[in-house]
Amino acid sequence: ATAEASPGPFIRTDTTVREHGPVMFLGDSVSLGRARSLPQELAAAGVGPFRVDLQMGRSISRDHFGWGRNAVQAVRYARSKGFDPPAFVVALGWVDILAWAQNPRPVRTASGTVKLITPLLTEIGADRTVTILNLRGLRKKRPLAQMFNRGLALLPEQWPNLRIADWASYSRNHPGWFQGDGYHLCGIGVVRRQGFAVKTLVETAPTIPVGPPPTDTTPSETPPPQ
Repeated sequence: ATAEASPGPFIRTDTTVREHGPVMFLGDSVSLGRARSLPQELAAAGVGPFRVDLQMGRSISRDHFGWGRNAVQAVRYARSKGFDPPAFVVALGWVDILAWAQNPRPVRTASGTVKLITPLLTEIGADRTVTILNLRGLRKKRPLAQMFNRGLALLPEQWPNLRIADWASYSRNHPGWFQGDGYHLCGIGVVRRQGFAVKTLVETAPTIPVGPPPTDTTPSETPPPQ
């Protein structure tokens, strides 16, 4: 695995071919709690090649105040480095609905969520598999999460390559997983969220044949350069 310090707080690329891959994971601060253990967990789950790109304050598609690359720009950057996978997992949304990004104003309608996510799906391409985690919020954050999820649910009709990973339902009966702000995680919640993300990456990434090829075929090509 290689580390890159300049583009963001946490980027790891692993070129090892395993059962599930290649795949890219895009996240924000909600995914940073156990970030350093994530590459090891992905490798143990048979994921690879993979690229993990987590950044505090990341927007899905809007420019913002010096926080680094939004998700659209992160996909472009990965491709410029030679990582262009057939599958993506995205765990974002809070930065945009909490209005930490620049204009346009906070995305707080279902149609606004569609407009927010569409540029990322367009950048990735309709020929790629994409899974987006929906949101779970407590107290004052609950209506914002529900609004985001309503907009997200509208997208698969136009983008049949899109799957929604239901983090909201998975965490619904566990308010103790969340910090006081209603959306960041603490303790066991960080562990459970990362486990959910790893499972989602396994399910999203294509399955790569492992072992020797059949005798009547040529060996598979080497993995793409990083």
